[in-house]
Amino acid sequence: MKKAVFFFLVAAGGFALAQTNVFAPKNLPHTPTEISSDSADFDLNIRRGIYRGHVSVVDPKVKMTCEWLVVDLPASGGHLSHVSAETNVVIDFIDEKGLTNHVTSAKVVYAYSEQGSVTNETVTWTGNPVVETPDMTILSEPLVWDRMANKFYFTNEKMIPRHSFNAGNGTNASPLKLF
Repeated sequence: MKKAVFFFLVAAGGFALAQTNVFAPKNLPHTPTEISSDSADFDLNIRRGIYRGHVSVVDPKVKMTCEWLVVDLPASGGHLSHVSAETNVVIDFIDEKGLTNHVTSAKVVYAYSEQGSVTNETVTWTGNPVVETPDMTILSEPLVWDRMANKFYFTNEKMIPRHSFNAGNGTNASPLKLF
């Protein structure tokens, strides 16, 4: 298995290689993101890395496995603009509360762009995505995370809570605190 280590300027959070500090750990030294795979090709002309076979991405807050990963590398000091992972994508990440979340899908695409004063940063899961949080399981096709607004968008979603909405506390208040 071949291994490549990349040093990113800002800690990853929420999605492997997504370079925002929305969920960056506090007071931890920066650790490089490590990508391992059976094979990899790098096109230095267009700054693209393509990883194939048993791809593993390890970061302090994110672990991802898949069979195929494409990373468009930024120019020095730049921000990642595009990452695409396909085939048996499994992502485990730690949220802002320190809880582990598990996401599976056929494909996930990270996209970042700046146009004038507008910054867009999204993560889109397709191919039967399933999100397992400590509170619930969520199925949606597609599932979109707007990282700038820190909002999730679900289409044809199905949410299965892990606890009853009453939870035996004598009230009708939801322990899930969705809103």
